[in-house]
Amino acid sequence: MLKAIIMDFDGLIVDTEVVWYHIYVEWFKKHKNYDMSVEEFLTCVGSNAEELFQKLDRQGIHVDRDAFVRDTQQRFIEESGALPAKDGVADFIHAARDNGVKVALATSSGRKKPETHLRRLGLLEDFDLFVTAEDVTRIKPFPDLFLTAASKLALSPVECLVVEDSLNGLKAGQNAGMRVLVVPNDVTKHCKFEGDLRVCDSLAQVDFNALMAEF
Repeated sequence: MLKAIIMDFDGLIVDTEVVWYHIYVEWFKKHKNYDMSVEEFLTCVGSNAEELFQKLDRQGIHVDRDAFVRDTQQRFIEESGALPAKDGVADFIHAARDNGVKVALATSSGRKKPETHLRRLGLLEDFDLFVTAEDVTRIKPFPDLFLTAASKLALSPVECLVVEDSLNGLKAGQNAGMRVLVVPNDVTKHCKFEGDLRVCDSLAQVDFNALMAEF
């Protein structure tokens, strides 16, 4: 029986990944004269940028992490501060709650960003639990965020559905032994999603009653 929905934030609830992608592309072109591909950017989607930066280091393209944050963080805040919730998100969350299903957030980012956006969107009180990078040692693609959420909700993995937009998120859900619903965005649609999962273009397409019947 489905008892909890565990949702990602970036790129799933609010389309921040597209904003970040354009910022990354422009920063690397300006500061490194380097054309970053979407495939390279996907390395850090759902996780963090360190793996990407280490790969570039090995190619002789060194990124000063502190300088990158200084150059990009404020622009990201400005460009993402008024983004709407993605299509179908609010109805999906409300359908879960109407059916007695818990709703949790599990994100590889810190707590402040999703909390700020969800409060702005009027969705903060719809979440029963937040699990962020501040709560675990390992982020996605490791399963720790999702397993911690299930544990705090006193549920088993088979009673939870992960909703994700990224390959790292899919892997984390699969590694946690949970079913995964993938809703790609304009960046992550370039990923090759494989394994035991369901993919849809938008949460607006999801019939929650039918989803409940699958468990």
